[in-house]
Amino acid sequence: MRQDRCRPLLAILALVLFLTACGGDATPTATVQPTAVPQAAAAATAPNTPAITPSPTMPPPSPTATVAPSPTAASSPTAAVPAPTVAPTPTPEPVPTATPAPATRAGLPVRLRIPAIKVDAAVEQVGLTSEGAMDVPKEYANVGWFNQRARPGEPGNAVVAGHVDSKTGKAVFWNVKKLKPGDEIVVAGDDGVERRFVVESSELYKGQEAPLGRIFGPTSDTRLTLITCEGVFDRRAQEYDSRRVIYAKAAS
Repeated sequence: MRQDRCRPLLAILALVLFLTACGGDATPTATVQPTAVPQAAAAATAPNTPAITPSPTMPPPSPTATVAPSPTAASSPTAAVPAPTVAPTPTPEPVPTATPAPATRAGLPVRLRIPAIKVDAAVEQVGLTSEGAMDVPKEYANVGWFNQRARPGEPGNAVVAGHVDSKTGKAVFWNVKKLKPGDEIVVAGDDGVERRFVVESSELYKGQEAPLGRIFGPTSDTRLTLITCEGVFDRRAQEYDSRRVIYAKAAS
């Protein structure tokens, strides 16, 4: 079929597609009146051109009933509900915390007694020498308490040193090596309290082998350590080659 004969059909198809795309009915509602063809034009039209038959006229749409708007119900005045009153939570009064009383310190040691070896000596306070070692008492008859460690009777290592002899003879700790486990040591403080210790062991260390951590280190126990010289005397160095250490613990 020739292309010009398809044009009326294409026009109708385009109209249907347009109405469908726009939401209308695929069937046109308007009555299409046949266009009068002049006789001359009709004569020129090929006798087998199909006539366009209009679609029957669609009945007019029923009138849409007008829906009267429902009267808006008058809002009944709502009685104002008062907000509940919240009573403030009372702030609890702070409970006073009892301040712990500071621990009472043991008195400074003023006298040391060792009944088993008949020692009864005054106590000097000693610190460190210029070389960083524990100092010794000035008097050969006295003992020296190391004042940079615990006081005797307090938790920790209280350390007391004494000479073993002097240029003229025996000194305060000459017989310390004779102490044995169970012997008693008594330290009197300037607070009037006597604190008792019991010997646990007696050790001899050569040269610099003494365990400084055990002697001077921290501990939660209440301890007392006695130190003196022993062994062979080196006249050039003016000292003994060994150290005698007595370990004691507070009597229970």
